[in-house]
Amino acid sequence: MDHAGHADCMTARLAMETFDAGFVFADRYEILAPIGKGGMGTVYRARHLRLNKLVALKVLAASNIGDQEMRFEREARAIARLDHPSCVRILDCGTGDQGQPYIAMDLLDGPTLAKLLKTEGQLSAARAVGITRNLLTALAHAHAEGVLHRDLKPENVIVVQRGGPRAIVIDFGLAHVLDEAGLTARGMCIGSPSYLAPERLAGAPHDARADLYAVGVLLYEMLAGERPFTGATTEEILRKCRDRPARPIRAIRKDVSRALERVVVRAMTKDPERRFADAEEMLAALEEVPVVEVLAQQLVVREREEQATTMAIAVLDVQREPLLARIWSWLRFGRWRWST
Repeated sequence: MDHAGHADCMTARLAMETFDAGFVFADRYEILAPIGKGGMGTVYRARHLRLNKLVALKVLAASNIGDQEMRFEREARAIARLDHPSCVRILDCGTGDQGQPYIAMDLLDGPTLAKLLKTEGQLSAARAVGITRNLLTALAHAHAEGVLHRDLKPENVIVVQRGGPRAIVIDFGLAHVLDEAGLTARGMCIGSPSYLAPERLAGAPHDARADLYAVGVLLYEMLAGERPFTGATTEEILRKCRDRPARPIRAIRKDVSRALERVVVRAMTKDPERRFADAEEMLAALEEVPVVEVLAQQLVVREREEQATTMAIAVLDVQREPLLARIWSWLRFGRWRWST
């Protein structure tokens, strides 16, 4: 095997390497247990030896970065400047003994949105709206700092309960960090196909509106309990993302209000010029969907199912007071209420 081939094999081996509990990484982090593994690296529950602090340590799937180290750290520092309750906090970055780049983050106590969707399927409209509001406020902050996410997906959203339910975005700009630092593995897809905006699939220039497309897909998935575009192969998924409209949410789930459906449709428009201009505009549109409308729509459908009747929506005028009382109860005590 020639030198280049040996180097490629070594890079592949290090990129796939995992560390056992008790291993000390970069002379400062004791590995406690793996949390998860993805295309860009492996995340561990770890303890900072000097500070005795638990962290989430992400060891990236790249190695021997050599003269790219300064560029990687410069890009990582740009992400570390993000300071928002719905953006995970970056604590440290650097390279390990064998040149593996890493990022240490706050250790969050909560499931990923991917896990929630797997166990619960469809989320209530109010809960989905709460999560989406958190995502949009995080994106608004990051975009103002010049940072795009580029890989927003359920695995990169953690739902925590401490201090009130809140969705926190992780891996902000990490795909860009690897790409800009020249650390992307050959053939590696930057971003997850189901959540990539059509302009990104076409290799065209993109901006913050591509992140908003991903938010639209996430909101669709939370409401419908399924992704808008699926297929047997990646190529089939990409083709549908580019060329086909998504199935209307209300064709899947009648308790989603028309106003909320319109927000999803606009966010997922193929043409970025017809999407929301920025996260603030999408957030404003979401705020215009009345909470009472969201809750009332859910209660109406639930009552119809429980009573097995064909009662028309117009009957709500007769039952307005008990319905509003139930809505007020949800507002005061419901678990769906999200931190801002």
